Parts: sequence; structure tokens; C-alpha cells
Amino acid sequence: MIKKIDLETELNALKAYKKERVRIGTLVVKENGIPELISLCAVDSKVSHQACWCLEQSFLLFPDATMKHIDAIANLYNQELNSSAMRSLSKIASVITKKYYSKRSHPFQKQLTKEHREHFVTGCFYTLITHTDCTANMAMATNSLYELGKEFEWIYPELVPTIERLLTQTKTKGYRASAAKVLDAINT
Repeated sequence: MIKKIDLETELNALKAYKKERVRIGTLVVKENGIPELISLCAVDSKVSHQACWCLEQSFLLFPDATMKHIDAIANLYNQELNSSAMRSLSKIASVITKKYYSKRSHPFQKQLTKEHREHFVTGCFYTLITHTDCTANMAMATNSLYELGKEFEWIYPELVPTIERLLTQTKTKGYRASAAKVLDAINT
């Protein structure tokens, strides 16, 4: 099992290269260190965003192993993490919500509780309110909220004006295209 102190040292030296994030994300899963990694994602950790980068890779490469820790992962969405950390969590939420609300059967549909989904809602709205300079974060949070709005009736009435406000504030084509698709889907 990987020790938290060793993992923290690895994360402290981590640069944003995907190869290294994949290496650490894989190591954590193989060494049963996901709980340690999640604890280092917390807002009070000095390596919070690096830990979130690696958690994203652990999730994308080993979703079954990572989903065993969904309670702890979902709790991260209630923390005021920086935009770099939230980008990784937004990606995780985007993948999970897409599969959860899919018409096709998926294991996530049995694993994800209403409380988990509510944590995603909190984190995604937090992202749209505070990380308006991060196109990828906003796009993934918007897509997640669209999916979550299929269940929670109050989301679309809050999401539509939020998207419209963001569209007047952002000039990035990426978010504008993503947001337009979501608005079209809500309005049809």
C-alpha cells in the first residue's frame, strides 16, 4: 500500500504532464491508495490540485476501482477547490452523470446515490459561479448540470439564466458552442 507521505512527495513534484498523472493515477489504484489520494484532494492539502489531476486519471483508467470510493469523491464537490482541481472533478462528474442518465444500463446507475448527485450539483454550480475564466470547467459543469436537471426539476430554471449570463461574459468559442447545445436541449 502506498504511504500518504510518499504520495504527497510524488504529487508535490508533479508537473502537468499527462504521462506523469497517468503513472501516479495507475500506481495509486494498483497499490490500493485511492483513499490516500482522495484525502490529498481536500482543499487544505498543499497538493490538492495535483491530487485531483491524478484522481481523474485513476477514474478514467480504472472506473470500477475508483467508484468504490464514490462517497469520499462526492464529498470533494462541497469544497471550494481551485480551478485546476475543479477541472478534474468536473471531468469526473461529466462522465458519471452522462452514464448515470443514459438510457443504456450502466453500473453507475446502481452506485450513485441521490446524495452523490446533489454533491455534483453543488460543485458544478460552484464552478459556473466562481471559475468563469476556465472554459473546460464551465463546459463540463454545464453538461453535468444538464444531465442532473433531468432529475432535479429546479436545475433548468437556475441553469438557463446562468448560461445566458455566462454567454454575455465569455468570448471563448468552446464554451459558447457547448452552452448553446445545452440551451437547445433544454428548450426542445
